[in-house]
Amino acid sequence: MSTPAEQLRVAVATKNQSQIDLHFGHADDFSIYLIDQGQPVFCEKRLVEHYCQGGHGDEDKREVILRALADCRALFAARIGDGPKSRLADAGIEPVDDYPYGAIEESIRSWLDGGARAG
Repeated sequence: MSTPAEQLRVAVATKNQSQIDLHFGHADDFSIYLIDQGQPVFCEKRLVEHYCQGGHGDEDKREVILRALADCRALFAARIGDGPKSRLADAGIEPVDDYPYGAIEESIRSWLDGGARAG
């Protein structure tokens, strides 16, 4: 079994803790999952201020979110705009919006099985 520092982490934007059902810019928190022996395991919730303000993004808040998720390999959300996608990718966090309203753990496993980008 790997140590927590070596484990893959992913962040999920979710309202109900069972589905990927939240837009990146509307998230007030992100659920963090560790991947342990190929299985996603809920680890913690990280609070942030939501990025989207009336249709426009607040750049300072986006940077705070990026720092909060810096140890995550990917971010799952129901939708992620092009600007945030680019900044996430630049920060080494893969933006994943291919599983809107999907079950969290099943979606993460599908992403892993599909060849998640190696760090």
